[in-house]
Amino acid sequence: MNTIMNYLNNIFGEQVNIVPVTDAQMNTLPLYIGSLYTLWKGQLLNKHVYFAMHKDGELLTPDQYKKHMDILQDMLKAPVILVLKGTESYNRNRLIQKKVNFILENKQVFLPALMIDLKEYLKPERVRKEHLTPAAQYLLLFHCQKQSLNETTYRQVAEVVPYNYLTVCRAAENLTSFGLCRIEGGKEKLLNFNENRKELWQKALPFLYNPVKKGVYINDELPVKFQIKANINALAHYTNINDERMSYFAVGVRDFQALYKQGKIRMSSKYDGNYFVEQWKYDPAGLTDQGFVDRLSLYLTFRDNKDERIEGEIEKMMGEIKW
Repeated sequence: MNTIMNYLNNIFGEQVNIVPVTDAQMNTLPLYIGSLYTLWKGQLLNKHVYFAMHKDGELLTPDQYKKHMDILQDMLKAPVILVLKGTESYNRNRLIQKKVNFILENKQVFLPALMIDLKEYLKPERVRKEHLTPAAQYLLLFHCQKQSLNETTYRQVAEVVPYNYLTVCRAAENLTSFGLCRIEGGKEKLLNFNENRKELWQKALPFLYNPVKKGVYINDELPVKFQIKANINALAHYTNINDERMSYFAVGVRDFQALYKQGKIRMSSKYDGNYFVEQWKYDPAGLTDQGFVDRLSLYLTFRDNKDERIEGEIEKMMGEIKW
């Protein structure tokens, strides 16, 4: 029954407690029921229910299961859920037609009494991508540089990052799929990273990408809140490398598109302009340090740069980070 409990816990996101029916209560039921089923009781979605697990042996017909579940429900005065380890698809369909509450271990939950029908048959295996999603990378960098997200609920995370609750949920699952964090808790999920910040960064490096989607030149001055210095300007801020006259800015892709629609950026060019704007896959604003892009994102933008002078300064900058 532990397998069923874990299955229900994963589906409903809350602890489902199930205990065996007492001998005294079993003695009130027909003898053949005790010979065919093991009975358990518990709560599911705040409702008292019973679970009738068919004992190992020959499976019965859907009509027989229907009759037995009806008898149990009349005697126990509560919904009774048939628990099966397996059955043929045509028998499963007949159970559905007869509106029998049943759980097929790790495959399906059909509970018409609770208005629930969840299927996992032929669930396609998810292919893990080579890199984190933009939201997942943002959460990891935020945790490493701005504020610890350990022991933080998804809703609390959503209050301090530029992503809504559902995006945070998906980002946490993405981080978990790469072994970078753990998801704990029951109904309120908690985020917990597996290593200290430096170890986490080193472990995550193979899955992190350059945040710059593309870069363009513009002639219009950006609104002040979007003037986040990037590229060589940021590197000069963090190291002793000489700065350049050109101003480099980092702006999230969506913000850049919005500025274009609002007419605050009238035209852009691949070749020339007063300013160079990097369009980032995630919003750099929440990770900034005194108006400059964060060190870890900056490292990722220069990671593949072959200029020895820049390589040396980048490594020096990383060596000075206080994890």
